[in-house]
Parts: sequence; C-alpha cells; structure tokens
Amino acid sequence: MQWYEWLAVAGGLGGLLGLAGGVAALVAVVRLRRTQRTLARAAQLRRDSDQVERVAFVANPSKNGYIDFKLAAHAMCRELGLGEPVWLETTVESPGTDQAARAALAEGVRTVVAAGGDGTVRAVAKGLIGTGVPMGVVPLGTANLLARNLKLPLVSSRDALEVALTGSRRQIDVGRLSARAAAGGLVLDKEVFLVISGLGFDAAMVSGTDSALKRRLGWPAYFISGFNHLTDKPVRVRLRDDRGERPVQARSIMFGNCGLLPARLNLVPDADLADGLLDLAMAETRHGLVGWAALAFQVVLHSVGIRFTPAWASGRMVYRQGESFRVACESDQLVQIDGELVGRAAALHAWVEPLALTVRVAT
Repeated sequence: MQWYEWLAVAGGLGGLLGLAGGVAALVAVVRLRRTQRTLARAAQLRRDSDQVERVAFVANPSKNGYIDFKLAAHAMCRELGLGEPVWLETTVESPGTDQAARAALAEGVRTVVAAGGDGTVRAVAKGLIGTGVPMGVVPLGTANLLARNLKLPLVSSRDALEVALTGSRRQIDVGRLSARAAAGGLVLDKEVFLVISGLGFDAAMVSGTDSALKRRLGWPAYFISGFNHLTDKPVRVRLRDDRGERPVQARSIMFGNCGLLPARLNLVPDADLADGLLDLAMAETRHGLVGWAALAFQVVLHSVGIRFTPAWASGRMVYRQGESFRVACESDQLVQIDGELVGRAAALHAWVEPLALTVRVAT
C-alpha cells in the first residue's frame, strides 16, 4: 500500500474510534443526568416533610420478573434514603385491597405502590380511597390501562419506580358501579373502577380472551377474542341520566373515567380523570362487518384528534357525560370492570366520586 493509502486507513480507524468515544460519552452523560435527577429528588424528599418518608409496596408475585423488580425496588428505596419498604404480596384470596389499607395505616408510610396489572392497581386503589395517602403505580400487567392514562413509564420498571416514589401528587376521580341480576340479587355493591366498566361486546371480549394467549401475545389477545363476538346481538336497555329516560340499542354500553387503550386508541376521547364526570360511550353498528369497520375507523379518527361522527354512519360511538347513569336490561348481561369480568347483571348504576384518589405522576 502507498503511504497515502495507509494514511486513509489510519484516518478511518481514527474516525471510528472517535465515533465510539462519542457514543460512550453520550451514554455516560445520560447516566450522569439520571443519577443527578434521582439525587436531586432524594434531597427534595428529605427537605419536604409532605413528601415520601416511608413506602409500602403491594405487589403481585405472579408477574414475570418479579424477583428482579423486588430487588430493584429495595435498592432504589435505599438510594433515595427511604429505608426498608413495607412489602406486602397479593394472593388470589386477597388481591391487594386489605394490604393497601394496612399499609396506609402503618406508621410513617406516605406512599403505597401498586406493582402489578390493572387488577392489582384497582384493588390497591380501593384500600386508599379517601385516605389521602397517594398511590404509586408500577405497571407489570398486560394492558396497564390506568398507567397509560396517567402517562406513566410503561417500558422501564426503573423509570416507573422513580415516578412512583418521587412523583408529584395528583387527585383523580373514581368510578363506582352497583349491579343487580334480573332475579333481584345483588351482583356488585359500590365496586370501584378507574378506567372503564361496561356490558355487551366489551365484556364478552374480556370473557372470551384465552389466558394462555394473553400471556404469549399481551393485549392483542383481547382483539383476537373480539372477532368471535362481532355477530353477537345488540343489547337492548333503558338508559336513565339527568336528561331523562330512553330506550337504547347498542353493541356495548360503557362508563368511562378515562379512555386511552393500547395502540394509542382512545375509546372515550373527552374523558378526563379529574373533571368530576363519567363519560357514557355506546357503540352502535348495523349492516354487519361494514358497521364494525365504520366504528373502528371513527375510533381511530378520534384517537388522533379528528372528531367526525356522521349520523348516517353504519357504525359509530355515541357519547354522553354526567355524574350518574342507570341502565336496565331485558336480561342478565356480562359485566366487566377495568378489563376484568365480574359477573352477569340486568340493572347497573354507575356514578363518580370526584377527586377521591391521590396518585403519583411524573413531575
């Protein structure tokens, strides 16, 4: 090789080394800034007596990566100077409500962290409503609906932990649902929901979702189940709200406290977690699959901020807002709460408790 060719090779190697050094430096800067941010929040916690002094975790031990998460949580608590956390695990018999209530009453506990899926989060919330003790959320489930609507970190458990332990306080509304069967028996009594409860297609979709498929695919398993219920008959009900009473025929009747779903779909675009209102959402379709396609297209448009709901459409979402709704069905229907099937009922009463729950959110 000629001298100038060797010079070119040396220059190229030098450029690659420089690029590698630049990338390493960038990674180091990102890590340094994260450490500085964490230390700054820790210092603020020690200065501000209203912030976290001791933390309790209510965690679902069946979730993947649970042991690693538990070790990381203990390490971060030490890093922030919070001491050893109170650690309570859920069981099938006790999914989190009792643990949250005990933790809220424990001496010095200023935050209770729900670590698990939407079922764990809802159970912990039930134990904290009205206590003023904030709930942190570390999403470890399939859909993680409340975490999505609170814009919490969904990928990095460390980032979610940091928000749960050091984030700002925010008060949010809580939904309540009571239900009776056609024979008159009480099915639900003032049950809490944080995202969406309802009957019809949405409940049938939840009911038909294969648990093994959900573990393998995650939230898309719900949509696969939904295809099996596209031909289900509409639900006929009598709806009563502050505007009076009227008959309704719909595929789904849902009560939304918030409406953001996986894949950035917003099923209830006007829902606000702190407006003191519930959003009633009714899915109406006709003409078979054409109606379902029109409905899906409208939901996608709403999710990107385009409000287009022609009255002549063969499929559409119809919305109402109010503090309370009552629904009376002709027969018992499947009912779901935050993606969990809770039974069959023919009479539902949904209402809102404004700003009843305090949560931790990103600063």
